[in-house]
Amino acid sequence: MTTMDKAGIGITIGVMAVVMVIGVSSTSGVSIFDGLVEMEEKPSTPVIQEKPSTPVIQEKPSTPVIQKASSIPMVNAKSGNASYISSVGDVIDHLDFKISEGDVKSMQLDKYSSSLVINFKSTEDGELFVALDEGYIGSDDGTFFVIVGDEESNDYEQAGSDLFISFPAGTEKIEIIGSYVLL
Repeated sequence: MTTMDKAGIGITIGVMAVVMVIGVSSTSGVSIFDGLVEMEEKPSTPVIQEKPSTPVIQEKPSTPVIQKASSIPMVNAKSGNASYISSVGDVIDHLDFKISEGDVKSMQLDKYSSSLVINFKSTEDGELFVALDEGYIGSDDGTFFVIVGDEESNDYEQAGSDLFISFPAGTEKIEIIGSYVLL
């Protein structure tokens, strides 16, 4: 027997095995391709997006009553310093403060940055004392972040909720950042 005969016999046996498997599977109702279907990736469940809610229609605000504010400085009863008339959201009349050189114009709480923004006018170097009230601004760990002008400042002292903040001449704003503000 030659190698060609042996190869021919091997091919014939292989073909016969495949034919038998196909023949057996077709008579038994089991297909050899059933296993391949299980290997295919099943399509993922489609994501059904909810319909957007109906748009909220805002009513036109009523016409505001505009009153002309007086530009005459008033004395803040708590600090004893000259101060301008407070506006809505201004806590200037609710916190104790004292400024050595300058005039405090407003003390606004900013709920988005959890800060107290103090606007004032100064012509000389000075110091601002502020007694913070936890009913308006507070800190979870008891410390505050202070920005004088537009720069971070470490030139301040803290005694409990009292802050003593030094500032250079020409400063117009000090921001005290805590953990929360209550409006």
